[in-house]
Amino acid sequence: MSGFDWEQVAAAIGRTGSMYREYMEGLAERPVAPTVDRAMLRERFRGTLGDEGVGIDQVLDEIEEIVLPYTMSTAHPRYVGLVNSTPLPAAPLADLIVSMLNNNGGAFHQSPSATTAEEEVVRTFAELLHCNSDSTRGLLLPGGTFANQHGLLLARAKHFPQWRSKGPAAVQAPRLYTSTAVHFSVTRTAQVIGIGEDNVVAVDTIGRGAIDVADLRRRVSADRDAGRQPFAVVATVGTTGTGAIDNVAAVAEVCREFSLWLHIDMCYGGAAALLPERAPHVAGIHLADSIAIDPHKWFFMPMTAGLALTKHPDVETAAFGLDVSYIPSGPEPEAFNRGLPTTRRSTGLTVWAALRAHGLETIRAAVRRNIEQMRSLEAQLAAAGFRILTGGELSIACARFEPEGMEPARIDELQREISERVIASGTAWFSITHHEGETWLRFNAVNLHTKDAHIEQIATAVIQAAQEAA
Repeated sequence: MSGFDWEQVAAAIGRTGSMYREYMEGLAERPVAPTVDRAMLRERFRGTLGDEGVGIDQVLDEIEEIVLPYTMSTAHPRYVGLVNSTPLPAAPLADLIVSMLNNNGGAFHQSPSATTAEEEVVRTFAELLHCNSDSTRGLLLPGGTFANQHGLLLARAKHFPQWRSKGPAAVQAPRLYTSTAVHFSVTRTAQVIGIGEDNVVAVDTIGRGAIDVADLRRRVSADRDAGRQPFAVVATVGTTGTGAIDNVAAVAEVCREFSLWLHIDMCYGGAAALLPERAPHVAGIHLADSIAIDPHKWFFMPMTAGLALTKHPDVETAAFGLDVSYIPSGPEPEAFNRGLPTTRRSTGLTVWAALRAHGLETIRAAVRRNIEQMRSLEAQLAAAGFRILTGGELSIACARFEPEGMEPARIDELQREISERVIASGTAWFSITHHEGETWLRFNAVNLHTKDAHIEQIATAVIQAAQEAA
C-alpha cells in the first residue's frame, strides 16, 4: 500500500522500543543536561531536509547521533527543575497509536473511541477533585496556559455576554484578581483576550505566596465602589515558584459574596488531591466555576496534556458555539464547539491508556514520595546552614545560602552561581525563583525515578557548590 515497506516500518518500531529502553536504563549514568552549543546544533540540522528522503533507518541513526546526546534528560532522577515530569511507560506507546490513527479529537464522528476515552478521563478527574462527574464537562488542551485561558474565556462569557458580538468596547474596566505569585499565563491570557494587563489586580500574599483573602475582599469592594466591573478571581493550588496553596474555600466565599467567577489553577498542585493527608489543602475545589489541571505535570503524562474543567457547560456553548455547515452535528455538543481548537490531537487516548495500564495508585505513591524527598532535601540543606523557605506542602523546596556579612545583592548573585555550577557539572538541574524580593534556589521533584540516594547526591553537590562559590 502506497509503496511503503511495512515490514521495515515494524522493524523500525521495534528498534525505537529498544532505544527507549536503553535511554531510560542509562539515565542515571549520563549528565542531566547536555553540554551543547546552539550554533553547532543548528549547523548539524541545517540542510537535512530536501526532495529525497533518507529512509527511516537513517533517521533513527541520526536521532541517536544528534538528538539523544543533546536532550535535556527530564526523566533523570536528579532533574528537579521545572515542572517537566517523567511519562509513565504506557504513555509513549499510546502516543504511537494516537499518531498511527491520526483521528481528529474535535468530534465523535471523527474519533469515536478516542473522544469517549477522553470523556472517561474527564469523569475520573472530576471525581478526584470531588466535582459532580455528571455535570462537569472538560477538554484536554495543549497545556495549562490554554486551560487557564479556557477558564477565563468562560468567565468573560458569563459576565460580559455582549463581548462576543461587540468586543472589548462593550465593557469598561473589567477586573480580574490574582495573587502576585500567579502563573504568568494568567496575565498573558488577560492580554490576549482583551481584558488588558492593567485590569489584572495583583492581590497581596502571605506565607509562601498565598492570596491574602482580606486584601482580596478589600480590593474587590473598592473597585466595585469605584464603578469598575470585577468579574473573576484566579486561585492557585501550587504556585510554580514556591508551591504556595491558596485558601480556596475562603476565596470561594469572596466570589460568592460578590458574584465573581472562580477559576482555580491547579496545573501543578492538582495531584495533591490523590493524597488523603492533603485533603485540607484542596478543600473547596468543588466550588470552582472552572479548573485547570495538567496531566502532563504531576500525573506523569507526556506533553502536552492540559485539562480544562467547568460545571457550566451552557457557558461553554455561549462562549464557543458556532454553526459550521460542513462539519456534521450530533445530539451532543462536540469538542471543537466547546473550546478554541478545531483540530485536536486525541490526547485523551494517551492519558486513558496510561491511567488504565498503571493505575492511580502508581501516581499516588510517586506524588507522596516526591513530597517526602523535598522535605528531606530541605532538612539536609538546613543542616548545612542554608535558610529554608518554610511551610512547604508540595514537592517544591526553596533554600538560600547566606554567608554571614555578605551584602544582600551579592547573596542573590550567589544563588544563581550555585545553580550554574551544579548544572555545569551535569550532576543535577534545578532553577532559581524570586520570593519577596529575594533570590532562592528552587528544587521541584515531579519524577518517577528519583530515589532517596539521588536527593543526597543533589544536596552534596549544592553544598559543595555553595562553599566553592562563596
